[in-house]
Amino acid sequence: MSFRLLDLAKFFTPLVPEIEFPDESVSLDEKVIYTIGAGIIFTLTQLPTYSLVKDASQQMIDPFATLRPLFAMEQGTLLELGLLPVILAGFVWQLAAGAKLLKVNFNYAYDRELFQTAQKVTAVFFAAVFSLALLFSGYFDNVLKGGEKTASPYGAYVLIFLQNVGASLFITLMAEVIDKGYGFGSGVLCFIALHAAAGLVRDVAGLEQVAAAPGEAPQTYGVLTSLAKTLVTLDFGSIKDSLVGLFFRPNFPTIGSVLLVLAAALLTIYLQNFRLEIPIRSSKARGTSNVYPLRLFYTGALPVLFAFSVLGAVQVVLYFVAVFLAPVNPFVSSLIGSYSESGRVVDGVAFYLTAPSSIIESALSPIRAVVYSVSVLVLAISFARVWAFTSGSAPKDIARQFKDQSIVIAGKRDASVAKELTKTVNSAATAGAAILSGVALAGELLGSSGKTVAVVVGICSAFAILEDFMMEFQQGGGSNSQLVNAIASYQ
Repeated sequence: MSFRLLDLAKFFTPLVPEIEFPDESVSLDEKVIYTIGAGIIFTLTQLPTYSLVKDASQQMIDPFATLRPLFAMEQGTLLELGLLPVILAGFVWQLAAGAKLLKVNFNYAYDRELFQTAQKVTAVFFAAVFSLALLFSGYFDNVLKGGEKTASPYGAYVLIFLQNVGASLFITLMAEVIDKGYGFGSGVLCFIALHAAAGLVRDVAGLEQVAAAPGEAPQTYGVLTSLAKTLVTLDFGSIKDSLVGLFFRPNFPTIGSVLLVLAAALLTIYLQNFRLEIPIRSSKARGTSNVYPLRLFYTGALPVLFAFSVLGAVQVVLYFVAVFLAPVNPFVSSLIGSYSESGRVVDGVAFYLTAPSSIIESALSPIRAVVYSVSVLVLAISFARVWAFTSGSAPKDIARQFKDQSIVIAGKRDASVAKELTKTVNSAATAGAAILSGVALAGELLGSSGKTVAVVVGICSAFAILEDFMMEFQQGGGSNSQLVNAIASYQ
């Protein structure tokens, strides 16, 4: 028997925890509880990292600010790395399997177990590498407890490393709970949707006091809560400043950024209803015709998530390379990326692979805007075209379903069904990826700092979860649901 790359995972199988598939069908109520429970636990993982000073995030540089909304990366907390290691590991193995670079048969339980173990090990590996890079780049040095008084920071380094890696493994296992059928939809997409929704609520009605920079007076974070707090004071000068702050508040959400995110969300919801309809008929019963709908977003939000995941990983790697090369070869380091004191990239290759922070920056750096936009579109469309033909909804799979149900495309011969489906699916996947990426990019170029990307992926993820819920409900789960019956009794 020949050796497979996947066989390497069996050495880690006894060491890596695994979520077992449910022994019996999980009821609708149980799935609701598991999904909500996983979301609550995920939210609670935003605990401050032990060994860091209080309010560490307000004293740290932030070279990854635009990545945080999409990947749920919360600075100075256990979610420092967020979902990035988990998402990257999933894409690496899924694409390898889909492109036949990996010998795996998902019909066999043993292969599925090895595949899942490989994903978890890879996620932990990415988390370990990113954590070590953060530690030795000096990312945490100025916020360690004790500061310069600490004779040796390595004890704190070990604690931070273990917390970051442990949190990534924990998130991977929580996502696996949802993926194994205990909840609705995909675990990772569920967490992205939750974080995007929570971020929007925080931008509008956040109550916490946050300082824009060390030493500055703290301000109320939410746009509307900040205005309401000022109106209560009845101080005309403060009210005037607050009204101006609705539109111009550096490092804080503004009414413009909130409206931008809401516009992207509403447009994504509107586009969810678009379909490409294929006329079909039965090859046995004459006179019966119908349409087979193909969603415009045939591959969902995955192409957008993939594109920004790749660019995010590249940005992280370029930052670390630039930091580690700076003492050795400053010139090469500056070519890779130059960063301001706050951590914002201002020059180098990394500059052209990050989104402008405002519409003014987009206008002043048109080459940067074009390079960034083209990179996103190429990655998203390329992924969509590959994924559409390697996932379980590939044209050959649909053609097989048509054949089993004696369905043909109206006006086409039986032999040309697969060919016609291939052409239509390819068009839907390409157009959907391009349009959805365009919506996300529009917000990025106008200065949303990653928030429109998060809400676009979050909305698509929420629709996928809702579809899964409705399918479960319609297949009989609703009639036996105590939750549904309780809600109905109040109507």
